Amino acid sequence: MSGDDDRLRQLAQAHGIYLDFHDLHGERHEADPETLRALLKALGTEAETANDIDTALGALALDQEGLPKETIVFAGAQTRIPVALNCFWTLLDDSDQIVAEGKSSEGIDLPALDVGYFDLHVTSQTWSGSIFLMVRPHRAPDLPSQSRMEHCWGATGALYGLRSAQNGGLGSYGDLGATAATFGRAGAQFFGVNPLHALGWAMQEIISPYSPSHRGMFNIDHIALQDGLGPTPEDALIDHSAFRKRHRAALERAFQDRDKAAFAGWSKTCSIETHQFSQFEAISETYGHDFRTWPVQLQSPGAAAKAAAGTRAEFHLWLQWLAETQIDGAQDRAMQSGMSLGLYLDLAVGPRPDGAEVWMNVDTIARGVTIGAPPDHLSPEGQSWALSAHAPGPLARARYAPLRSMLRRLMAKCGLLRIDHALGLLRSYWLPDDGSPGGYITQPLESLLAVITIEAHRAGCVVVGEDLGLVPDGFRDAMNTAGLYSYAVWQFETNHLGDILPANTLPPYSLACFGTHDTPTLNGFWHGTDIEWWHRVGWLDGTHRADRHAHRSRQRASLRKVCALTADASISTVVDTIHSALAKSPAALVSVQMDDVFGELEAQNLPGTIDEHPNWRRRLGVPIEGMEQSRALRHIAEVMNTRRGPTSAKDPRDQPKEIPA
Repeated sequence: MSGDDDRLRQLAQAHGIYLDFHDLHGERHEADPETLRALLKALGTEAETANDIDTALGALALDQEGLPKETIVFAGAQTRIPVALNCFWTLLDDSDQIVAEGKSSEGIDLPALDVGYFDLHVTSQTWSGSIFLMVRPHRAPDLPSQSRMEHCWGATGALYGLRSAQNGGLGSYGDLGATAATFGRAGAQFFGVNPLHALGWAMQEIISPYSPSHRGMFNIDHIALQDGLGPTPEDALIDHSAFRKRHRAALERAFQDRDKAAFAGWSKTCSIETHQFSQFEAISETYGHDFRTWPVQLQSPGAAAKAAAGTRAEFHLWLQWLAETQIDGAQDRAMQSGMSLGLYLDLAVGPRPDGAEVWMNVDTIARGVTIGAPPDHLSPEGQSWALSAHAPGPLARARYAPLRSMLRRLMAKCGLLRIDHALGLLRSYWLPDDGSPGGYITQPLESLLAVITIEAHRAGCVVVGEDLGLVPDGFRDAMNTAGLYSYAVWQFETNHLGDILPANTLPPYSLACFGTHDTPTLNGFWHGTDIEWWHRVGWLDGTHRADRHAHRSRQRASLRKVCALTADASISTVVDTIHSALAKSPAALVSVQMDDVFGELEAQNLPGTIDEHPNWRRRLGVPIEGMEQSRALRHIAEVMNTRRGPTSAKDPRDQPKEIPA
């Protein structure tokens, strides 16, 4: 290895780039120079030449002098920040109000502070600086503090796949409230759905809820219309394009008859980000979904963008008002039905590179890379998610403002939030656009946990971190210590032979389920439909297909053993027994999938595919109007409530709110 390569590796390591990693099978992968240079460039550091590397190393040495850029302290604890010289200091809160001030010679003694963000200004005769202070709670809110329950259960499902008498083809926010209330009256404490992030008005091809334009704004496809669009078609698969055409025409008509007074009152109080997003949506109607192809003066928010958006931005602002109001209404209905947590929302890994979140945060986004994952049990070929990432350094310099705003908006709408791919709080797998092999980037775990716990504390929101995959030692402990629940998918909880472990080994401080939108349904798992799909899309040849089915047979045998199932047990008995075992498990929260409750076979998504599998298009067979009286719902409620039913009664009456128009 040359001296230049040594210095390149030194620079990369100093910027938090992993020099190597081990994959799912324990094989070591060393980052080559091309990968290191591409990842450094994404972080804002040029390293093409030896001179670039020396300059960057020198800048790092200077940057490490002086005051720390940020400090994390616990609420209610007195804190001393060491300083070497006589100085004057002033502590400001988030509203720029003075909280404390003084003069120090050895250390700044701060008073005990409440949860929040603070700015500590420090000045001496020769220098001045500031420290971003994050005052976090010891733990995020937990289930007992929010529900007075030690254990509970809930359900998850695909909002887009709900059938009703009025949604016209795609599940609506009105359907969300009605379904959550139905499960709430059955004893469930939460109801979870796919991410509700905005996908973008001009991006007609995108239907995946995990490929958003902006994660802090809301999907307008689910807005319910006052007079409805008629019953859901009988088709098993959704025609998103046809639905959007009808739905958007109806939205345009409804805008002409909007409640101008109520909308005007809301628009005066909504965030700058919401106004900017509405401008993006308006501009995209003229110049297309990808802002990177727009005229240069429009490629970031500002006066030019506001002028270009014109009055059309008001329509898109109104859509956000409708979406927010209706999600709030769904949460109200969930809570009024007896739920203690209500909606269980999902935060996607990242935004699309062409979308509004990147447009609004160009200074913090890592350029020239997208997020993905090395090969794992969900996708044997690895995954490219085609999503952008916020770069750690620029995000810290922005004092985590994009993350803070996004979490605040989502947590205001729910009682339970899942952070998809929570390992991204510790490290992210980035794939360079230039075709270089991917590599891992270190993320500021403690700082990100501080932001999450602060926002969760303010909102009273319970947080689940999806910690599947290659989990480094200590990560789950750090996450759980901060109050974030783990995410335990029972079919992945295996021993070294691949046998599924008993449900009583599931982690107590977790949300446990048998499967997710990315795995086969219970019925599909038992019959190996996922293996057949892998073969169909060309990932498995005949030999490997047989090997996979043999492995699945061993998994079924292990489940029969730990669940005391007979070899001739029917699929309904299998599903029943697995749900019963989950209910008895030590996991604090247990989730059942609606697809399993109502006997669906096929999965909602096959990771690693786009068109090869009908992802995000499957409808549930049972309409929401028929759920409450269905034998399937009554049965799952009996199974779950026997072991983890509500301990305190709430008003079961469900008062749906009027849909704004």
